Amino acid sequence: MADKLKTLETSRGFTYSYRAHPAKGNKPTLLLFHGFPDDATEWTGLIEGHLLPGGFGVVAPNLLGYTGTSKPTDPAAYKFRKMVQDIVEILEAESVDKVIVLGHDWGSSFAQRFYNLAPGRVAGLAIANVGYRKPTNEQFDLDAVLSLSTKLFGYGTFWYWKLFTTPQGPRILGEHLDSLFSLAHPADTRIWLDTFCKEDGLEAFLKADKQTEVQPYATAEMRQRWNARLARDGLEAPCCWYRAVVEGHQVGEADESNQVVQVPSLFIGYSDDYICRPEMNDATLLPHLTTVTLTGGHWGLYAYPKAFGDTVVGWVNSISV
Repeated sequence: MADKLKTLETSRGFTYSYRAHPAKGNKPTLLLFHGFPDDATEWTGLIEGHLLPGGFGVVAPNLLGYTGTSKPTDPAAYKFRKMVQDIVEILEAESVDKVIVLGHDWGSSFAQRFYNLAPGRVAGLAIANVGYRKPTNEQFDLDAVLSLSTKLFGYGTFWYWKLFTTPQGPRILGEHLDSLFSLAHPADTRIWLDTFCKEDGLEAFLKADKQTEVQPYATAEMRQRWNARLARDGLEAPCCWYRAVVEGHQVGEADESNQVVQVPSLFIGYSDDYICRPEMNDATLLPHLTTVTLTGGHWGLYAYPKAFGDTVVGWVNSISV
């Protein structure tokens, strides 16, 4: 990021790094949650190209497990209630009351839980790629999800979770970062059907150190930063986001009395995201929903930054009048 990150030690002893800019006038503040395996720099284009020029406030943390933030390797540290409280403490430190929360990938899931557990802090909920799922205290069943998605789409959307949640998964990912980068940002997103969405497909691709042509935005500089950051920080902590779900640490972490989103909501889906299918957004629980489907894959916010930024800002302005 262009400017210096702030840091805060939370009441449970973890340090968070984050970027913050105060809002101008009566403009709202956006709280931005990145996904796996990114960090808060994922939002640089949106912040620099759209939010700051529009006078919006910004709070963009490196979430638990990433960059300058603490990296516990116990998945129990990633319980949603605890992480939500961490973020609330950042907002209090920045004297920010209510926010419009925006998340991508895992950040979308976390944004949903932030609203679920701290609704008084949220004036609007925006989620990209990962659709809204009913907050529940039931144990997550990965095999059931694979079975359901195979019935719906003809393939299992979450096969890669099997690798991410094994003891050797973070090591395998870390030993093949260059291959992982090319697969994360492919020119043809259909390759995900034979890798992320196929039993053992991801592990086979990585162990063979295969490469695929990448999107134009995935520059050599971006690849170098990706490799350096993940080689330095490792992937054991980021994979705890997956382990916390599969191993049952999120059971009891939802407020089941607050399943319907009572604030304005925005879902941005992408036509070529084979993992996070736009059809999986549960619109029945979003009575004040705006749905936008854009061209692109899982990182469409990188590939088409203007379309993403215009969509976000246009929606924020429409609910902030």
